[in-house]
Amino acid sequence: MKTFKTYLLIAVVLLTSCNLLAQDRLNKIIESGELRVGMTGTQPPFSMKTKKGEIIGYDVDLANLLATSMELKLKIVEMPFAELIPSLNEGKIDLVISGMTITPTRNAKNAFAGPYMISGKSILTKSKVLANATNPQDINTNIKVVTLQGSTSQRFAEKHLTNVNLLLVTDYEIAINKIINNESDVMVADYPTCAYAMLKYPNSDLVVLNKPMTIEPIGIALPSNDALFVNLVDNYLESLMATGVLDMMEQKWFENPYWLLQL
Repeated sequence: MKTFKTYLLIAVVLLTSCNLLAQDRLNKIIESGELRVGMTGTQPPFSMKTKKGEIIGYDVDLANLLATSMELKLKIVEMPFAELIPSLNEGKIDLVISGMTITPTRNAKNAFAGPYMISGKSILTKSKVLANATNPQDINTNIKVVTLQGSTSQRFAEKHLTNVNLLLVTDYEIAINKIINNESDVMVADYPTCAYAMLKYPNSDLVVLNKPMTIEPIGIALPSNDALFVNLVDNYLESLMATGVLDMMEQKWFENPYWLLQL
């Protein structure tokens, strides 16, 4: 029969092994000199493409700041939203910065740094009646709803909008155009995405909710077994918050429309 000391020794060995693994993975990032950040490139104003094909946005700026702070070269890896967490867990990317909401389900499998922003579920529509909604049941009628596949908006719609005709797309621009072209009645998305659509298409009769229907923290997704890496990213993120850099970035991307000229 194993003694208490034996179990204690096993526990110490396991904890030491986990710490070494975390340190080893962080060391690999440092040795490579590269920080691989996953994002969609299709979630304005978090990330989107310019006319020249360059990727810009709030999350792009944040990724650049983190990489520069860590003295690493930034490598942005673009992929559909639904592939971000699987790619992170498979080691294809080092972290995810893509307007990702911190949920209990995601946090049960992955660590998160932040939040770096507080958002909430809203809708984009042409209907002033629907835009007066105060809760999901106000729009849970026989209408066409579009949202991003693999997102918390999809889960929100599937949970609360059981009487609608739900369409899933891989790109918010597709969803926005479906509202503009009257192919869907409502787009469910985080408030910043809805606000972006209003800025970009001011003459398309688009309206959004006065207040989001939920409160959702947005953070940086990281591997669950990289405690030292999580600590490092969280410390840099806290520094950016404390110095007011994130506030300036929010003004740039969510209040100032001039960057739209690049699209």
